[in-house]
Amino acid sequence: MVRFSRVAAHAVPLTVGALLLATGVSAAQPSTVDAAAARTEAGINALQGIKKSLTPAERKQSSQLVVEKRLRADRSLAAKLPDYRSGVGVSNAGTVSVDIAAHGNAAANAVKAAGGTVRFASPDGAIRADLPLSAVDTIAGRADVAEVKPASQATTWHEPGNRDAGVTAAVQAAGAQAAAATQVSEGDKAHGADTARTTYGVSGSGIKVCVLSDGVDSLAKSQSAGELPAVDVLSGQKGSGDEGTAMLEIIHDLAPNATLGFATAFTSEASFAANIRALRTTGKCQIIVDDVAYFDESPFQDTQVAQAVNDVTAAGVLYFSSAGNSGNATDSTSGYYEGDFRASSTKISGVTGTPHDFDPSSTTQNFDALSAGSLGKPVTLFWSDPWGKSANDYDLFILNSSGSVVASSENGQSGSQNPYEIASVPTTGSGYKVAVVKYSGADRFIALNVIRGRFVASGSLKAFSTNGVTNGHSAAANAFSVAAAPAGPAFGRPLETGDPANPAGPYPGLYTASSKWERFSSDGKRHLFYNADGTALTPGNVSSTGGATRNKPDITAADGVATSVTGFQPFFGTSAAAPHAAAIAALLLSGKPTATPAQVRSALVSSAIDLGAPGFDTVTGSGVIMAGPALAALGVAAK
Repeated sequence: MVRFSRVAAHAVPLTVGALLLATGVSAAQPSTVDAAAARTEAGINALQGIKKSLTPAERKQSSQLVVEKRLRADRSLAAKLPDYRSGVGVSNAGTVSVDIAAHGNAAANAVKAAGGTVRFASPDGAIRADLPLSAVDTIAGRADVAEVKPASQATTWHEPGNRDAGVTAAVQAAGAQAAAATQVSEGDKAHGADTARTTYGVSGSGIKVCVLSDGVDSLAKSQSAGELPAVDVLSGQKGSGDEGTAMLEIIHDLAPNATLGFATAFTSEASFAANIRALRTTGKCQIIVDDVAYFDESPFQDTQVAQAVNDVTAAGVLYFSSAGNSGNATDSTSGYYEGDFRASSTKISGVTGTPHDFDPSSTTQNFDALSAGSLGKPVTLFWSDPWGKSANDYDLFILNSSGSVVASSENGQSGSQNPYEIASVPTTGSGYKVAVVKYSGADRFIALNVIRGRFVASGSLKAFSTNGVTNGHSAAANAFSVAAAPAGPAFGRPLETGDPANPAGPYPGLYTASSKWERFSSDGKRHLFYNADGTALTPGNVSSTGGATRNKPDITAADGVATSVTGFQPFFGTSAAAPHAAAIAALLLSGKPTATPAQVRSALVSSAIDLGAPGFDTVTGSGVIMAGPALAALGVAAK
């Protein structure tokens, strides 16, 4: 059982005087202002004191690991940070789940010798392990180890509507009725796949479609119920969970004669990348679809998972990926902000560094406030340095309503580290806000993401957000990033308290230009600054006027559909949309096996039904793909 440290949550007030005004603390309450300023200064100084006193081994560790270890060893430090939470999960046995970047394979043996358990080790030295917290310094101190950090977190893009008390009875009833009647996804009719199979004589025959998700725990149950045929699961890659089973059922509903395969994406990020490649080589998959995102996938450069997608698409694989459920600027449902770093004119008393000013007007605002729905959500910060080569040091702080820091990420960047920080919003409380501080170095373009959370106006704070939340491998150049629109009634509950319910969506087979996408569907475009190898797209300019953009997401497909899998009745989210798109691609390839990826892409995009602004738009891409029109556009003759 894993528990999360509770050693400190009030810590890092970022202001005095005028700066505290931006937190919503009234200047008419001098004692409150003074107390908040004192807590802030003491907390930030304590955290920066740790950063300035790192040992050589600690310089290779994430700030959360270092702070967790020091708080446990130093009661005086813990007294200065009484409520701060490192976010590091420490098991009852004293172990932490970590990712280790090493050179060669010797470090894996060292982990075992230190009492750790290796969960995954790649040939290039990437290790996922459960390591005693007391052994982190020893492993990090090895010459062949470059980095030790808490295990990278991942998510699938499923919206568990059926398990939420706020889901409308209509959605529940519609999903239950459809499941009881046929166990066939409503997306089969909504995308016209049912008629296309008859009209064009296609069924997915001769095509292998493979899924990457959490796991396939109920695979045998689905097979015994006649919902799935045999599935080729990569050896040892069954995973844990059932989202993969639900995705496979959707594919089988639309492309019933396609061969199916599966591998988990949840062992580790390096394992995810390895399984993408293995599904092509060992699995012989022609189409691959996933619904997984790792929080540290860079928005500005193709990193390891995106590079694996690039490899398989270059070899001819059609790759589909969920665009994400973190909302969009059009519907004011996201907690995403990107833009050039703007130095605040209000400094932090006694603290090294300069806060980012979110407000482009003459008013200084050093914070973005978080909604109540952001509780427990991860917050990530990236900036426009090349991956693994950042020499500009930015830090991330989450503060509470009294100005105290409750979480932070203060990794040092000195030329060989990633331009990335991550912290988590506490699971209880209110009035939280986030601040970005440039500790040292040059101004850069930044991206701040409260994953599945929201920026809101609060007190004197305005809400600042932008479009562009879709990132990582879903935004790889030749991947299909898939947005979601409801096959039946739209997602039935408000995304956050106080939000209006999702407007009524299209019904099976009735997509029109006025149809509404799901309001949680993540938007683009994706702004990039580097090639996969770290070379700059626009050398000398990594600001908002440099780099390049990709039109993501690419297409839209159905969600809110029936499966037989417990917990996915109905199945909402871009997690459900992506397998619909992959299955339609299987119908196209079975109709024209010689079609190139470019021809399939052209057929899908050119025949899509526009949902937003004419042409490409940042929420739905080119629109909802339709099986029959896409087959006609590919040149497949009706039977």
